[in-house]
Amino acid sequence: MLVANLCRKLSVGVMLSIAVPVALVQSQSHVSDATASHSSVRARLIGSWRLISRESRRENGQVETDQGLAKLPLGVLIYDQSGHVAAQLSRRDRTVSIFNEECSAAAETKGTQDTAQTVLGYDAYFGTYTLNEKEGIVTHHLEAAIWPGDIGKNIDRHFTISGDRLTIVFKTTTKEGVKVTRTLTWERMK
Repeated sequence: MLVANLCRKLSVGVMLSIAVPVALVQSQSHVSDATASHSSVRARLIGSWRLISRESRRENGQVETDQGLAKLPLGVLIYDQSGHVAAQLSRRDRTVSIFNEECSAAAETKGTQDTAQTVLGYDAYFGTYTLNEKEGIVTHHLEAAIWPGDIGKNIDRHFTISGDRLTIVFKTTTKEGVKVTRTLTWERMK
C-alpha cells in the first residue's frame, strides 16, 4: 500500500525526495576497553567504502543483469567502531521517468531472505553488524531499510580485505527467481 501511494503521488507530479538518515556517531572519549581491543580484521573493516564493481553470476558462470540497480550502481558502505553499519546503493541513471515502470515492479516485490530489496532504483539500510572472523563472515542486522520487508533481517556476507579493497561475496536470488553469486568490490574512501 505504501509503494502504491508513493507511486500515485509520483505519477501526478508531486516531487518526492527519499532519504535514509544515517547517524553513525564515533566518540573516541567513550570507547570501552572491549571496543579498543578489536582484532586487526575488525579494525581493517571499520571505515567508509565506495563501490567500484558489482557482478551477479549464475551457477553456469553467465553474468546476470540487475534490472533494479543496473550494471554498476553508485554505492557507499560504512562500518563504525561501535558496531553500526549503513549501506546505500543507487542506480546511476535514476530519474523521475523510471518511476512508473519501477513502481509497478516494486508493488509486485515479494522479497528474499538473503538480500535487501531495491525500490525505485535505490537500496538503503542501516543497523548493526557482527563478525565471524574465523569464517570470514560479517552479518548485517537491519534496523531500518528503504523496503519495509527488510527490517529485522540478518544478512550474512562473506568478505575479504586486501589493502584498501573490500570484497563481499554472497549467494542470493534475483526477484525473477534466478540463483546467483553476487560479488561487490569496495574501495576505502580517503
